[in-house]
Amino acid sequence: MKSAPHSHFDRSSDIAVDAFPATNDLSPWVARRICAVLCTLLLAGFASSAYGQTGSSAPRKMPSAEKIVDSYLKTIGGRKQVATIRDASYEWSIQLKDEPMGFARTQIKAPSYVRTELSFGNGQVISGATPRSAWTLGLDGKLHTLTDAEAAAARLEAVLDASHLVDIKKHNVMARVVSLKDIGTGPAYVVEFSLRSGARLRYLFSTTTKLLVAIEDDARKTTTRFEDYRAEGNILEPHRVSINSGGTGELTLLFQRVNYNHRLSESSFDPPRAGESLDVAALLVEVSRNQDQLEKRFDEYSFLQKETDREINSKGEVKKETVKLFEVFPIANREPIMKLISENGTLLTGDRAAKEQKRVEEEFAKAERDKEKDKQRVEKNRAERARKRAGKGNESENDDVEISQFLRIHEFVSPRRERFRERDAVVFDFRPRPGFKPGNREEDLISKLVGVAWIDPADKQVMRLEARLAEGFKMGGGLLVNLRPGAAFVMEQTRMVEGVWLPRMAQLNLSVKVLLFGGGDYNKTIEWSDYKHFSGDVGDYKLDTPKPNPSEADKKP
Repeated sequence: MKSAPHSHFDRSSDIAVDAFPATNDLSPWVARRICAVLCTLLLAGFASSAYGQTGSSAPRKMPSAEKIVDSYLKTIGGRKQVATIRDASYEWSIQLKDEPMGFARTQIKAPSYVRTELSFGNGQVISGATPRSAWTLGLDGKLHTLTDAEAAAARLEAVLDASHLVDIKKHNVMARVVSLKDIGTGPAYVVEFSLRSGARLRYLFSTTTKLLVAIEDDARKTTTRFEDYRAEGNILEPHRVSINSGGTGELTLLFQRVNYNHRLSESSFDPPRAGESLDVAALLVEVSRNQDQLEKRFDEYSFLQKETDREINSKGEVKKETVKLFEVFPIANREPIMKLISENGTLLTGDRAAKEQKRVEEEFAKAERDKEKDKQRVEKNRAERARKRAGKGNESENDDVEISQFLRIHEFVSPRRERFRERDAVVFDFRPRPGFKPGNREEDLISKLVGVAWIDPADKQVMRLEARLAEGFKMGGGLLVNLRPGAAFVMEQTRMVEGVWLPRMAQLNLSVKVLLFGGGDYNKTIEWSDYKHFSGDVGDYKLDTPKPNPSEADKKP
């Protein structure tokens, strides 16, 4: 079974808000906005509309991805035999241009753990991927937690490697045949595996031998080739693996030995810890205490908000994409006012623009009329929450029930120091504490979350957060809501020149079934930009339409 080192070395809204305390460190409106997206997807059924990806359809006569994978599993030893491998440790010798360079070890463990160690004369390169994060430790000794496309590709490959391509649908991996490719030794079926997060890898299977012959990874700019399959026990394993990372030379790995089912511990795949002791719990409490100040400052800015919605089918194809650009005016003590500027790259003009302008002006007028009423309502709600906290006896020590709940449910894995976006960061993985038993539905959801967080230790702010469901979540036994494993949320903030931290982007990926018949697979991205400072008072806003980036309005009617 293939498991060679890869390119790591190169380089209900209240539940949603409470699921991770860092979400509460955004403006209340931003948190509610993100959660409103989640609730909309959970409580509504969706209909797919036709939208073709250029050049992505496979010829009609080619076999399905499932049939190609089944043939591969049968060839290397049979699905049942392969499925018995729960973990494996491979050892290799490394060559560069036929000259010995060092040794390598790759470890895998179901359902999605991978660790690779490359040992050279001048040091080691170590990388790993878990359900929570993906990381690399370079020759320079610097640890780097991967993000975006690189991290997504690494986690996807970890799922495929550790599962041996057996029952990948259980891990919400989608597959489709995209083409037939000549690889020099003959034709090969190109099967694209993908996740709803956008991760994509192309696996090439020989049409004659049925074996896996190559993996193409665009995110990490790497092509890995597999040759010389031989039996190791009851399983065929590649004994020669070539890794080409574009411009860095091609490494060749020669098989030495493999050990199956030695009960590798999950902790052996964790990122290296920092040499110093890092008190993550205390740091998170300080982050939470910055919440009130952040909320007040957020109301002082108007900004542009770009929302991209994608509908994805069971093969990982984007069936529909909608892009909307808004100008947003936060108003103290009430929901912000949003003005639609463009849709799918086309600026609003004519009657539609006039109607939108009129609607926004009416909302501003209403906000001005209700200003005192809104202020009194917010003060009343704040006093009521303080009264309830005092009644529970946690008024002085812990204003944030959410942070306390999170600290009780989760443990922090491998706290470490890194550089992120040109600033120092404390990074840590999080996972449920072993043996934790939820007491209610909210705790049940939170206890299924795993992920990774980046914290600015100087400003005590969340820089980036990634959280995903390690297990499915059901309401009403799955009859009301069935949220499948792999649902993920990513949020990132940016530091303004004046030192204020404001949202930069958020992404939500869902695969959900609602009321037996509704639901679907969705990907929503929200991007915030062009922050402009105001006092947050209604009278300070001018409704002149801002000039969007050319890329936002490249089409005009």
